[in-house]
This record gives sequence, structure tokens and C-alpha cells, in this order.
Amino acid sequence: MKINIKNILIIILFFITSCEESSTTGSINVSEIEYVSFTNLITSITENSLIASGIITNTSQTVDITPPWYIECQFYYRDNSGNTFLIGGENVRINNSLLPGISLEWTLENQIENAGSYQNFTISDLRAYKN
Repeated sequence: MKINIKNILIIILFFITSCEESSTTGSINVSEIEYVSFTNLITSITENSLIASGIITNTSQTVDITPPWYIECQFYYRDNSGNTFLIGGENVRINNSLLPGISLEWTLENQIENAGSYQNFTISDLRAYKN
């Protein structure tokens, strides 16, 4: 079996990039909106979906959140051995302004086969951002 330098470099590059840790679902090249709060977080399961919902409030006294902006999170599950696994991430585009002190109900849905297998799923890395 003949291995050349190009193949070795490709393999090394693959391992370096696949082991990179990130707590973001989407791009890290976005502006996270710091003046929001998330409350009333609820998770539920349908036949083929994991659902997270809640309320986001603009906590700024003066700054409007202008469209488009996004809400996103990651979905996780824990197995019987206590290991935590990433299921995936979802986001929703918001096309309305959110004025100071105003709240908005939101829902994120992660479509997955056999959703019932993830009864103990959780969400994390919840954030609002602008591109």
C-alpha cells in the first residue's frame, strides 16, 4: 500500500478539524445579542420531533432588536451510562423588531427519527444573535 504525503496531510487535517470544540450551533462569526433573557423554557416530544420553546425578552432600556435576528440552541441526550451526546442544533429566524421590555414566544423543532428514544433530552447553548 503506497501512502503519499498529500493523503497523510488530508488525514491530519481531518482529525484536527473534527476535534475542534465549539459551543455554538451556527457560525461563530455572528453578533450575539447580550441584552435578552430566556424564560419559561419547555421541552416536549412528538413522534418525529424534539421541541424546545420559551419566552425571550429584550432586557435593554433603549436598544431595539431589529430584523432579521435569530434564536438557536443545541439538543442533547444522556445515555444510561451518564454520557452526554449532541443530537443537533436548530435555529429560527425572527423577522420582527423586539422593542425594549417586550417579550416574544419562540419554538425550535429538531426533527429526528424515533424521537421517543430521547425522553431525557435537554437543550443548551441557547442564544439570540444577528448575522
